[in-house]
Amino acid sequence: MTDATAPTPAATDSRTVVTTRAELESAFADLSPGETVHVSAANAPYRTTQWLDIDADGVTVTGAGVRTLVEPARDANVGGIRVGHTQHCRDIDIRGIGYHGNAAGQSDTATRLHGIAVEDATNVTLARNHVRGTHPRSHGDGGSGISVARPCSDVRVVDNRIHDFGDRGVQLGGTRIQVFGNVVTDGLDRPIACDLWNTDGQNRTARNVSVFGNLLGNSREGSLVGVAGNDPEPSNRGYLSIFGNVGFGFHKSFCHVRGPEPLRHVSVQNNVSRQTTEGLRTDATTRFAGVAVDVDSATDLAIKNNELYDYSGHGVRVASAVSGLGVQQNAIVDPDMAGIRLEGGTDGVVDGNRITRPGTAGIRLERTADALVRGNAVQRAGTVGIVAGGSGSESGMHTDIAGNRVVANGRQSDGSPPAILVRTSGVGIRGNTITEHGGPAIAEAGTAGNNLYVANRADGARPWRISSPTSVVRNHVPAVDVHRGVTAGDGSDTVTVTFDRPYARPPRLSFGRTGGGIRERTYDIDGEGNYVGATLVTRRTGATVDVFVDG
Repeated sequence: MTDATAPTPAATDSRTVVTTRAELESAFADLSPGETVHVSAANAPYRTTQWLDIDADGVTVTGAGVRTLVEPARDANVGGIRVGHTQHCRDIDIRGIGYHGNAAGQSDTATRLHGIAVEDATNVTLARNHVRGTHPRSHGDGGSGISVARPCSDVRVVDNRIHDFGDRGVQLGGTRIQVFGNVVTDGLDRPIACDLWNTDGQNRTARNVSVFGNLLGNSREGSLVGVAGNDPEPSNRGYLSIFGNVGFGFHKSFCHVRGPEPLRHVSVQNNVSRQTTEGLRTDATTRFAGVAVDVDSATDLAIKNNELYDYSGHGVRVASAVSGLGVQQNAIVDPDMAGIRLEGGTDGVVDGNRITRPGTAGIRLERTADALVRGNAVQRAGTVGIVAGGSGSESGMHTDIAGNRVVANGRQSDGSPPAILVRTSGVGIRGNTITEHGGPAIAEAGTAGNNLYVANRADGARPWRISSPTSVVRNHVPAVDVHRGVTAGDGSDTVTVTFDRPYARPPRLSFGRTGGGIRERTYDIDGEGNYVGATLVTRRTGATVDVFVDG
């Protein structure tokens, strides 16, 4: 990540060992390029009265790993180390420094007393540092553990321990940043934020960021990982990748993607998180999704291979106009609301997810278009297994619900809601398997129509409730609209069948028993032009026929 074209700073090979507070402050006030400062544990904690500023290239700062190595003096109202405070610098290494913010000894009016603040620098490594008790405890102007501002690039935040932070654990506003192997716990807001509060009150979103392999837990008022911002980026610049992290304890969402401007290229993958709400501080609701997306709009958003347990809201909720959404291969267990809920957006894929015991629906679509819901397993949903909802004929256009398995929705009680419910139009429902359902396997509701139902399977005698004459139903098991043992009556060769639902087009009729053969068939049409029945003339009187209707 180092810029190989940049000039190498003149190295002095000097090493300064500090053993007193005065030596420490003097060493930072007079840093030379290439200098190494080692902070001895001999007289810790060093009660500093000023920020420790690094404004020279090639500086290395090492500590003895003592958690309270540096602690501001009472009423000093300073933070820990600042990098690039008065001028841009590069090639900075800070390792093994312990910082305690001494919040009890700081003024109530002090702001942004971060543990380590990287303000304007390139090629920075922060490794194995301990930061605790930053001041103040406040959103926006509070003290974060580690802060990386917008002018910074090529920064690595590695194997640090951050605890009891006053705002964010790690907040990021720069470019090309890696955050991995850190333990960040017990703070006010997000343990890791891929955006940075600015002094003008605006958020600055980081670009080209990887957040992986971190242990995150116990956020009083925030999610564990967050992405927000109000400065949109061109479509060919920037990505945010959040993968392989572990979340625990009280928090809102594991990951919250939000903001009033578009975001692009966000990936949330291979994370594991379990939520509790005891200890969470919120004035509104305690119902939060495992992964929540409510950004103004987004392009190329991937939520894949995550395990989300016991969330008080939805497992995954996307309430944004997202184009290019993938919610795939996630395991979502015991959310209090829906397993996956999508509201709006186009070109989305919900594929291969395993959803177990959601409090309401397994998968819920609202106002989506061009969506593919494929190969998901929904078990013991509190209400509907899968619902495609919308308010107009265009809202579900080109959506496919295919190859899913729904087991025991509605907690398998009599009078349960449908396993798959279609409330919109233009949906293909193909090859789904529904078992142990108390209510209908598939139902069409309201003004829905122009849907295609093909080769779905269910147990039960009459599992289908598809009512619109404009919808097409074919090759279901058990068959739809079946009339067995219809008899012409003594002396008659005419059989009359009333279809279970009207059809806008002439349905296809096939037969089990044919009563010696069908000589003639005509359809009965209602006042609206729909096909509602058929009259069959058999080759012998008193015949019995079996009629199967496909439309």
